[in-house]
Amino acid sequence: MAKTHLAAAIAALILTAGSPAGAEESTFDDWSAVCEEEDGCIASSLVGKASGGYDARFALRVGRTAKADSAWTISISTIAVLADRDRPAEVRVDDNPPLTLKPERGYAPFGTVNDFFIVDDGTLNILIGQMLAGESLRFTFLDVSGTPHDVDFPLAGVADALLWIDEAQGRLGSPLLAGPPNHLSPAPKIDNAAAIARLGVPPHLLARHRAASTCEDPNSEHMSGFDPVIGAVSKTATLYALPCTAGGNNVGYRLYIVETGEIGGIEPLYFAAFNGDYGWVGTDTLFNIAFNEETKELTSAYKARGAGDCGHSGTWVWKNYAFAMREFSAPNRCNGSGGPGGWPKVYPAK
Repeated sequence: MAKTHLAAAIAALILTAGSPAGAEESTFDDWSAVCEEEDGCIASSLVGKASGGYDARFALRVGRTAKADSAWTISISTIAVLADRDRPAEVRVDDNPPLTLKPERGYAPFGTVNDFFIVDDGTLNILIGQMLAGESLRFTFLDVSGTPHDVDFPLAGVADALLWIDEAQGRLGSPLLAGPPNHLSPAPKIDNAAAIARLGVPPHLLARHRAASTCEDPNSEHMSGFDPVIGAVSKTATLYALPCTAGGNNVGYRLYIVETGEIGGIEPLYFAAFNGDYGWVGTDTLFNIAFNEETKELTSAYKARGAGDCGHSGTWVWKNYAFAMREFSAPNRCNGSGGPGGWPKVYPAK
């Protein structure tokens, strides 16, 4: 599903629910509440950004269906970012000890892929009590690109919003019980690689790139016309090639692997290149690159002159945890030998 469609769908769920006769939508400080005769009632609080840096909207929702024996559900919806459902998350109200949400057993998406419900009964009933007495709830998670987020929701008004729902449903004085969303179906599985590509360059990677490299800023006027190259190399690792320099026929890229597995983190990539005067040297920049996500093949071709009769070209293939060189070509001198296809191979050696 396209990002704009996801945003529209979630915004519709949160903001445009209709109200039954005699039960108009009401607002209580930072919270709003609305009821639908068939789907029950929902209270929600929205914030515009999290510390991860993406331009995103998040909603904390507490809802209950119209059934007389139904329990409160608690969910957090994200737009533009997607939590990694295979990694633990955390919720914390004020200075209370944080509550860890383990994948599937603690939280999981239901309905849509961006609606993450807390599903552990013990955690739910601790949390809803803390929310009614608290001032702020923080949701901490990693998105599918490995970017960390801390989202802070104000709690002023949540108690009044839930009391309004109690009255609208004729359940004043009912026990304060929370439970999983048994009325919803689990969200479908997603293509993490596609979701990562839609997100673009993670803010924490861009900050690292700007601070640790001598590249031009990818968002500068000179470089903004060159797109990054993004592709999955494994289930937990993604290749990001960020434009670094541009001149003549060449665009140079600085390459990174962002790992979202157990260890996680950012790894700058370095490559071997052959120079006729110095032999094999190391480089942190590849030029005019392309990456085939299906074959995991990375190619680069640098033209030292406009005539294309010298430079170097290489092909690498992702192998387990690094790019392995498949071949490298480079003429000793600019001698009219034609473009990269006519350059002699220096690896593998003949």
